Amino acid sequence: MNAPGDPGRPAHQPFERTPLEEAGPDGGEDGDGHDEAEQDVQGRDGRFLGVQEPGLRARTLAIIAAALALVTPQLAFALNSLLTEPVRQSVNAYDPLHRLSDVGVLDLLFTGFYPTITWISFVIAGMALARLDLSATAVQWRLAALGAALTVAAYGMSLLLAGKGALRSLAEDGPSSGGSGSMPPEGGSFEPQASMLLTAGPHSGTTFDIIGSVGVAILMIVGATVAMDRLPRLRRLATPVIAVGTMSLTAYVGHFVAQSALSIPTGKSSQQSWMPLLMFVLGAILFAAIWSRFFRRGPLEYLLNAATRPAKHIR
Repeated sequence: MNAPGDPGRPAHQPFERTPLEEAGPDGGEDGDGHDEAEQDVQGRDGRFLGVQEPGLRARTLAIIAAALALVTPQLAFALNSLLTEPVRQSVNAYDPLHRLSDVGVLDLLFTGFYPTITWISFVIAGMALARLDLSATAVQWRLAALGAALTVAAYGMSLLLAGKGALRSLAEDGPSSGGSGSMPPEGGSFEPQASMLLTAGPHSGTTFDIIGSVGVAILMIVGATVAMDRLPRLRRLATPVIAVGTMSLTAYVGHFVAQSALSIPTGKSSQQSWMPLLMFVLGAILFAAIWSRFFRRGPLEYLLNAATRPAKHIR
């Protein structure tokens, strides 16, 4: 079912019912039919940014994501260089979010662990993938080639330019980001260096990091799609994990809430961190498996859907 005026969406509808949805109540708790559920999946990524679903094609979104990946890390670096400690303190003094949670607008946009200015590239890239028919073999082959090319090109170029330490995580040394946001070590400050723009370590927020991460993500998505299509038994075994995927926002926020409620320390060694990790993984799978038997969306997904629903009336 093609959306009116959307030449970019293929005739074959990629949004099919999963065994999880077939096992659950038809239409979910709010009584919506399956057609409305499909339209919600197709339009949710667009409404997230206040954009109508028929507006942008996959190719256009991919170009936008690529442009953002090339430009925003350098822009973020320049802005972070201007955001000296006195400037940050002045802004935070008038920031109500910073007063409530110690994480303010500057953290969300520029200096936090997931700064919007650079991570928006991942959002746009995900929207582009959502407009493709991932069940089509030709699309799978093209995406696999694209993902491999992006991964090799980004990480390979970074290694050539920055040396063998290019893929090292900066979080191990304290700061979490160099090309984009840069969360300073506790009780200190962090001065970004231009050489960090050549690295591709986790959370470095550089162009190489973004492009390489998108490439890896594409390969993982294509691999999982092919495995689920060709191995029905594996799909049945993976149903609990699929349930977590349908409420990823709830699972992600939930593990932070559980960590704070249970006062679980964030151990730096693998011996300290394995047990909390296993607890979070098993807890998320158990919760999602039970919740999905009765509801179509996760708790926070319901709230997000309700919050973005008015955007579909914007013309």
